[in-house]
Amino acid sequence: MRVIAGAAKGRRLRALRGRSVRPTADRVKEALFSMLGSRFDLGGYRVLDLFAGTGALGIEALSRGAERAVFVEGDPQARRVLSANLTACGFAARTRIVARPVQRALAELTARGERFDGVFMDPPYGRGLAEAALIQLADAALVPTGWVAVEHPIDDLLADAYGSLQLTAARRYGKTAVALYSDARTVEPVAVVKRKAVYAGSFDPITNGHLDIVRRALGVFDDVIVAVAHNAAKDTALFTPAERVAMIREALADLGERVSADAFTGLLVEYCDRVQATAIIRGLRAVSDFEYEFQMAMMNRHLNARVETYFMTASEAYFYTASKLVKEVASLGGNVSALVPPVVQRALVQRVSAHKPS
Repeated sequence: MRVIAGAAKGRRLRALRGRSVRPTADRVKEALFSMLGSRFDLGGYRVLDLFAGTGALGIEALSRGAERAVFVEGDPQARRVLSANLTACGFAARTRIVARPVQRALAELTARGERFDGVFMDPPYGRGLAEAALIQLADAALVPTGWVAVEHPIDDLLADAYGSLQLTAARRYGKTAVALYSDARTVEPVAVVKRKAVYAGSFDPITNGHLDIVRRALGVFDDVIVAVAHNAAKDTALFTPAERVAMIREALADLGERVSADAFTGLLVEYCDRVQATAIIRGLRAVSDFEYEFQMAMMNRHLNARVETYFMTASEAYFYTASKLVKEVASLGGNVSALVPPVVQRALVQRVSAHKPS
């Protein structure tokens, strides 16, 4: 763990090894402070870091200009590491560590009439502690016209409002989510960023195996773009990109606006940036597919680390289904109606008939 920006940029922070304390990943921390930086200037702020652990969030705020920070941490070993981190960064004189469980600490801070401009919260997962603390913060009025930033697992569904605290922004990073709550009097419209993925391939033509992957992907992502890859210099496809896109749209029409079809040229990761997608979906039919797909995933990560690749195994019914095999069977007069959607079946019959010698 390192401090990302500010006066202590690059300073390595100590972490607890083999303990239940789970430090905030640098990627999530960077995203959280980017979210805050677009809305607030931390200069002169007084911040509260709940479930502080080793202090990564509060220390980052101090490095970026916050005036003072109060850290709440009940674990003695975590407090020792936190204290060492504050000293190493030169922030000890601007901080206070409260050695209490969060619920008790909030009650004591409220009783003393303390106020904060912002609150960080990264509680242990799976215990409902984030929601309990948000309810207590709303009642305590510790952050009048301020904000509360919460890191939590995506499975923990938080409400849009807790008292005067209104959800103003939310982001998802893998299995981790970040939610920003602000005082309702200063709230802007909520800006929830959807999880958008690109399922790319030649799809010449799309098969029921491809459609199965798309439908299952909607259980993980909010939006899926089925993207037809086209390289004019190498493309020997049976159907044009426009024809393939049209067939995909008809085959997936029942899924509504959550699925779209498109065609692209060039690098896939650059296309992902253009459509603001953060994930690539790749289907695997057999172990033999993995080596090639793994190499492609590593290259895509090298080209653009912001885009992750997710592998999905084909359903058992479609292990043997491939576009190339479907075209070959159709060209020999075989029945492929069980392997492709009706729109593709019709198009294959017409195209094969047109190519038969008279």
